[in-house]
Amino acid sequence: MRLNASVPEPDGVSTRRKRGGRPSAEQAGEVDRRILDAATMLFLRSGFDATSCDQVVALAGAGKATLYARYANKDALYGAVVRRMVEQTAPPESDIEWDAPLQERLRAVGHSLLQHALTAQWVALMRVCVTTAHRLPALSRMVDQAGRAGGVASVVRVLTGPTPASAPEQVEPATAVAERFIDLVLVPQQLRALIGDEREQLDAAAPRRVDDAIDLLARAGLLDAFEARREARATPRV
Repeated sequence: MRLNASVPEPDGVSTRRKRGGRPSAEQAGEVDRRILDAATMLFLRSGFDATSCDQVVALAGAGKATLYARYANKDALYGAVVRRMVEQTAPPESDIEWDAPLQERLRAVGHSLLQHALTAQWVALMRVCVTTAHRLPALSRMVDQAGRAGGVASVVRVLTGPTPASAPEQVEPATAVAERFIDLVLVPQQLRALIGDEREQLDAAAPRRVDDAIDLLARAGLLDAFEARREARATPRV
C-alpha cells in the first residue's frame, strides 16, 4: 500500500552503479547518500512492510553487499532514515516582530509551526512511524519528541523574549504554556493530516485553530505574566 504518493523523489537518486576498485571516501559518501535517499523515498511512499532492501539497492544503484556493509538489516536502515530526517527537518526559526503584542507573536509562531508540521514529508514520516510503533517504539517516540520539543522551544522563545536566558524564572512556566499551545494547535491538525485530510482543508482551518488556542490561554490567564513582562520591558525607566 502506498502511504503517500505526493512525497517527491529525492534529488540525485541514480540507478547506475559504478564498479571497479576501492571507492574513495567521497564516493563512499555518495553511495551512503544514494542509499538513504532511495530508502527514504520508498519508506515514505510505500511504508515499512512494503519496502524491501532489494528495492532500495535497485533504486540507489548499489549492491546488496554495499547496503549490508552499512546496515545490518531493514530495521537498521529504517532507523538511519528516521534519524536523518529528524536532523534535517527541525522547525524553522520564526521571524518574530518582538515589539508586537504577545498574541500576535503567538499567532505568527503558530502558523509557522503548522506550515512545517504539515509538509508532505513530515506527515509521511509520522504515518510510517505510527505503523511501526509496535515494532520500533523508540524510533516512533524519537520522532514525536523531536517534533514536539522543537515546537515547544519556539513557543517558549516567543513567551520569554528573544533571550530566554535573561528570564530563567519564566522558562518553566513558559514551557507549561507552550506544551498546552502545541496540544491545542499542532496535535489536532497533525491527526487530521494522518487520517487523510487535504492540505488545503488544513490550511483553511489553521487561522481559527490558532486563534482559538490563544483565546483559551488568554481567558485562563496563562498569558498575563508574559504580557506584563513585555510591557515592563517596553516602559522606559525614569
